[in-house]
Amino acid sequence: MILIPAREPFSFVAAARSHGWCRLAPFAWDDEHQELTRIEQLESGPVVRLRMAGAKGGVAVEVESAVEFTEAGLAQVREKVSWMLRLDEDFSEFHALCRTEAALAQVVEKKQGRLLRSPTLFEDVVKTILTTNTTWSQTKGMVARLVEMLSQPFSLDPAAHVFPTPAQIAPVDEEFLTQQVRLGYRSSYVLELARRVASGELDLESWKHTDMETDKLRRQLKALKGVGDYAAANLLMLLGRYDCLAVDSWARKVIGQRFFPGKERVSDREIAAVFDRWGKWKFLAYWFYKWET
Repeated sequence: MILIPAREPFSFVAAARSHGWCRLAPFAWDDEHQELTRIEQLESGPVVRLRMAGAKGGVAVEVESAVEFTEAGLAQVREKVSWMLRLDEDFSEFHALCRTEAALAQVVEKKQGRLLRSPTLFEDVVKTILTTNTTWSQTKGMVARLVEMLSQPFSLDPAAHVFPTPAQIAPVDEEFLTQQVRLGYRSSYVLELARRVASGELDLESWKHTDMETDKLRRQLKALKGVGDYAAANLLMLLGRYDCLAVDSWARKVIGQRFFPGKERVSDREIAAVFDRWGKWKFLAYWFYKWET
């Protein structure tokens, strides 16, 4: 068992269940045991199952492996879990602001703020593309098939697979992604992304720690085929950039009803202005806002 400390305020359950990623393979959420699992291939070689649960001061991680585990492997587990659950991020400023807004009081009480992400930006971009113009159940199906058909299994449980790497997707025929994995029009976007990353043309992972200004990073994300305004804002959130809102039809509806009652059409500028006072935390303020009355 590995204990990985987290910066307070921290709630494992709040972080793990912060949005739908915990339900997308190779993640799985166990409601009964309040446990997040993930099949992951380490850079040192083995495919493992990570079982993550809340513990005093952080996260307890049990590693299931068919081979002997090394110190290098343990270091990789710590790094990956810390990134996925944002264990090093400081949300104290955000919580202080939430104390000034009744509709965000639960954020402090429940120690919310962290939003689950994948170990790689490549996985997050692919999954985000697979959420566009579809239903949630269809997204889950597309991700599950992509994982099952194109990636390496976990030897102790061959039905469980890791998320495919760019190198595993790159050689695949687009028709296979369209017809067998059933990604539809998204097939060309996923395939082009995988090939650019696998060839070394695009270094997505460097964006995880870049000091690039948010507006420039947003433009870089939008330059990826299949990534529009809404997808780019969600990816910025996954990268820890919370100063850009992801506005969709649901956001227009609830923000319009709450802040612009009776107005037929609310502009993006008006929507953004509602959360201007939250500055670099505006996405989180919108995400955790208690919209129901």
